[in-house]
Amino acid sequence: MKRTAWALLGALLLLTAAGLAAEDQPRVGPPPHRNEARTLQPSQAHVWLPGYWKWAGINYEWAEGRWVKGKKGKVWVPGTWEQTGAHWTWKAGKWAKPEKDKPASEKPKKGQKDKKAK
Repeated sequence: MKRTAWALLGALLLLTAAGLAAEDQPRVGPPPHRNEARTLQPSQAHVWLPGYWKWAGINYEWAEGRWVKGKKGKVWVPGTWEQTGAHWTWKAGKWAKPEKDKPASEKPKKGQKDKKAK
């Protein structure tokens, strides 16, 4: 009898955990992006990180934008929501090296394909 009760309890816990995991990824996209009024920039070294919609398990909640100290030689690339099948997945923002424009000699000429595109 005890063994059956433990088995049922374990099955119930697994089903609950599976239900919670399913809610981890929304099936509906986020609302339109909000326009935020930036506060006063603390210093020239600070960079504005824009707000974004985060999934709260049942609905989206707005995470306010904020100023953070920038990283030397890096730019902030904001996070994005991407649809993956029937779900939406959050790709978090990150610091990255700025993309440099290719010199004119490396750019493909009109009508030619970029060699790296293959």
